[in-house]
Amino acid sequence: MVDIAEWQAAMLVRIRQLRASQSGRVRLGLRPPRKGRTAIVTDSSASIPAEVLAHPLARGLRQVPMPVMIGDQIYTDGTPDLLRELPLALAAGTPVKTSRPSPGAFSAVYQSLAEAGFEQIISVHLSGRLSGTVEAARLAARESLIPVSVVDSHTAGFALGTVVIDAVIGAGFGVAPDQLVSVVDAASQDSGVFFTVPNLEQLRRGGRIGTVAGLLGSLLHVKPVLTLEDGVVSLVDRPRTTARATERLVELVREAAQDSDTPGPSERIAVHGFGNQEAAHELAGRLQSLSAMPVPVIRLPAVLAAHLGLGALGVTMNPVPTPQPAS
Repeated sequence: MVDIAEWQAAMLVRIRQLRASQSGRVRLGLRPPRKGRTAIVTDSSASIPAEVLAHPLARGLRQVPMPVMIGDQIYTDGTPDLLRELPLALAAGTPVKTSRPSPGAFSAVYQSLAEAGFEQIISVHLSGRLSGTVEAARLAARESLIPVSVVDSHTAGFALGTVVIDAVIGAGFGVAPDQLVSVVDAASQDSGVFFTVPNLEQLRRGGRIGTVAGLLGSLLHVKPVLTLEDGVVSLVDRPRTTARATERLVELVREAAQDSDTPGPSERIAVHGFGNQEAAHELAGRLQSLSAMPVPVIRLPAVLAAHLGLGALGVTMNPVPTPQPAS
């Protein structure tokens, strides 16, 4: 069973290996000069664990929480109250809604980074076809004290989180902002998300059903396997049991992992679950041999769990990146 600490330790080893391939200040382990530093901003749909956000190497990373409404009560993603109340609400059928962060929330984060001495920001967010978050970031970017490049990742979950973490590493190594934006955009497009839900009710209520909307009637008694295709929820398969849906996830990941011409595993895999930790850990164990790194099990953030429901199970995939030279 892989925990976040084990995954994070593997990430730190990888960072040291990347540093050894660099030159100058980076190879010596020195921080980039304060002048020209780039910060990375994302939203809580990226599922970046608290342990990562608290690490000294993430000093230039901010994750803006997204609001979740249960009944008439508004909660902030990531708070203990929401972690306690959301499963109960989903089990009871209480209406749950989500919203984008306000432009003001992004403005406050952008301003704090400017005051901390950063000179540019790359703001990478949840698919614009699932949420208005990226548009809120763009509105805030217009008023920012320092330049902000806003990127629509067209993805979500730890597929987005991994892209963001790679961007933080690149920024720490001094990769030029324009180059980093291009790398983030390409990495987002190369990522993959597969997931299964007990039923489509939560997705239907939230309006995030995407291309599956016309098939709702035929999907009432199946455990649909879904993906994000160009930022929209799309149907992959319609198995009738949870066991078969999980098996289908494994098959899809194996097919995607074997697509690479690189010898050995070339994908970094993570597993999401909500209210089904045992099933999530079992799935992670089955996928470990296909992954270039330990496969962590990461709780779905509330903003995604609100739409997928209790028992959702997902897999994210991100190719091992090519090292980028520092500017």
